[in-house]
Amino acid sequence: MAKVFISHSRLDRWLVEPISKVFKETSVEPYIAEIETPEAKPLPVKFQEHIRTSDVTILILTANVMHYPKTRDIVNWEVATAHALGKPIYVFREKDVEVPLMISYITDYFTFDPIRKEELNAVISRIRKIARILKDHEDTVKAIVTVIAVGLGILLFAYLLSRRR
Repeated sequence: MAKVFISHSRLDRWLVEPISKVFKETSVEPYIAEIETPEAKPLPVKFQEHIRTSDVTILILTANVMHYPKTRDIVNWEVATAHALGKPIYVFREKDVEVPLMISYITDYFTFDPIRKEELNAVISRIRKIARILKDHEDTVKAIVTVIAVGLGILLFAYLLSRRR
């Protein structure tokens, strides 16, 4: 199953939950980055594992991220980790929020105004498109693997038949 790592501030759950729902509806598994989880692992280890196993990283960059230094540092680390692992990064930036220099150099971003419903709908629309791309890619890979497996099975069967003679 395709997976996505969602980086955000816990104060933005109101926005992250509908985004997560869109991914789930498209059979893409979202991981919502949270500090408090039942996983008994150090934060960097836990997040790095989820970033590594995800196909893409989504960053919801809001004033809540930038206002709290700890959250900002964690988000910068998550983005740097995804970049180092060669993962695509999609940034959805709240209007008038400064993009950290490192993030502005490694990825493009989509700006939205959280007060304007049509702009929030545009965010969800873009998320839906990303989810469909991930799902289509996953389906293509599954089809290729199936064709290869069938082809190898036919070759193995032919080989076994030739050995019986």
